[in-house]
Amino acid sequence: MSSFSIISRPIGTVQCFVLQRDDGAEFEILSGYGAGLNAWRIPAASTSCDGNNHLVDLLFGYRPGDDIYKMGPDTNAGCRLAPFPGRVAYAKFNWQGIDYQLVNNVSWAPHALHGFLQNAEWAFKSFEADSEKCIAEFTCDWAGAFAGFPFPFRATNKIIFTGETFTVESTVENLGKTDMPYSEGWHPYFMLGEKIDNLVMTLPPTKRSELDQADIPTGNLLDDTRFTSGRKIGADFINDCFCLEAPIPQCARAVLEGSIGTLDIWQNAGDGQYNAIQIYTPPTRDSIAIEPMTAEPDALNHHRGLIVIPAGERRTFSFGTTFKKK
Repeated sequence: MSSFSIISRPIGTVQCFVLQRDDGAEFEILSGYGAGLNAWRIPAASTSCDGNNHLVDLLFGYRPGDDIYKMGPDTNAGCRLAPFPGRVAYAKFNWQGIDYQLVNNVSWAPHALHGFLQNAEWAFKSFEADSEKCIAEFTCDWAGAFAGFPFPFRATNKIIFTGETFTVESTVENLGKTDMPYSEGWHPYFMLGEKIDNLVMTLPPTKRSELDQADIPTGNLLDDTRFTSGRKIGADFINDCFCLEAPIPQCARAVLEGSIGTLDIWQNAGDGQYNAIQIYTPPTRDSIAIEPMTAEPDALNHHRGLIVIPAGERRTFSFGTTFKKK
């Protein structure tokens, strides 16, 4: 019968909590920086020569010695992206007849990127466990004391970990007195111990969002069936949003297959849920970001898939992953 625990294991000065199963399986939440899903390690099929369990790492994140504050803006590894994922064109939007000006927080484009919580410190709220799983919760408040987005909200992350699976229940509550425009996503980087060129990826039926010269969605959706039947990623560079095709299922799945096993990456879909998948292949080719998103980037401007949350109400979204060894 398994047992679970939670420990504090900071990375430098950044707080990090680790969910641990008694056989060594563990899941890191970088609460001091964006509540990032920072590491997921499970015991390999065999032990090492010193008799210890060798752990397989399934998530790219920050490790001891990394300068998280320097690396974070370029990678956003594992972070929750709220109240908008991806780009907001030229760091501005109009909502109910009012113009709002955001901050251009990237050096490579005149846009705003990934919301306000991706580098924020999150508060540990609770931990509970039984013989099959453990559950940890973290919260972060956006006070709304910013003219660019004066809509206060509370974000809560519930992480459910069994060892071979994790589930994220992502909740947002409108703490203000008016309707709040909202979209969100997550930015996990998955790994299977080899270059992603060798991995077979399968995506659900989707269309790729066309981008203009400023990397902003045009509103056109393009046929892209490269991965619907599953094929090796090869040398493809991908930095695109794939929108689920109608009729949208209640659950959509992307699958990564490698020499050590398979990752089944699912997201709840449907009305007001995760109806898009952003894929990004970083230059190192050691991992791939497969990001559940409620809408295409720039939803605050184009309003396709934009979620409107009335005052005092909340919304919950969920996604997760299962690893199966070969």
